[in-house]
Amino acid sequence: MTENLSLPPQAHARHTRRLTGAVLPIIVGSLLALPASCLATEVHVVGVTPGLSAQVAIDGAEPITIDVGEATPEGVALLEASRNGAVLRVDGMTTALPLEAEPSGTASAARSDTVMLSADARGHFYVNGTVNGRSMRFLVDTGATLTTLSRTDARRIGLDYRSGTPSKVTTGGGEVSGWQVTLDSVRVGATTVRDVEAFVVDNDALPVGLLGMSFLGRFDMHRQGETLALRHR
Repeated sequence: MTENLSLPPQAHARHTRRLTGAVLPIIVGSLLALPASCLATEVHVVGVTPGLSAQVAIDGAEPITIDVGEATPEGVALLEASRNGAVLRVDGMTTALPLEAEPSGTASAARSDTVMLSADARGHFYVNGTVNGRSMRFLVDTGATLTTLSRTDARRIGLDYRSGTPSKVTTGGGEVSGWQVTLDSVRVGATTVRDVEAFVVDNDALPVGLLGMSFLGRFDMHRQGETLALRHR
């Protein structure tokens, strides 16, 4: 005969509280201890400024700088930075990663001279990259003479755009005021281009950066179906 056992409601509640109190720290501790190999996005911490920022290499690309509280277009967010490493949120999971030497895969990837892009459902090409080592999301725009940023993005990456040349450009929506500047570097994929002429618009209406011909003009572009190949000259 099988005997059914049950606890009184009060005892069951006490049992549940004890179980939750014991298990929860283990779960949290386990999440923080997850190695990078468990994450779909590969992340390496290669430099830190304790309490302020960390330099991370994402999916074999060149390292970028992320401030505490900032998230990259890939969804990698920096929660803490210490002299021993960093705590990040990657793929929706919190993980503590140690400070390490720059992975060898990054150096080999940096030698690639071709960037492959895929169109979205509307036929537009969006790409995550960096400007002066800071994360940026771009829309490929062959109709834009200059690579273009909003004031918000310019401030976020620490660009002293007001020291640039005040100027105006004509767009489909009319004339827009801003500043012409030179970006030290723009990276897309594993390819970095130096000294890129750019325009910072004097408003915050631009949701993403425009990757214009001041960058694209240094590549041979070939589109086949929904794929755009950029080969660095």
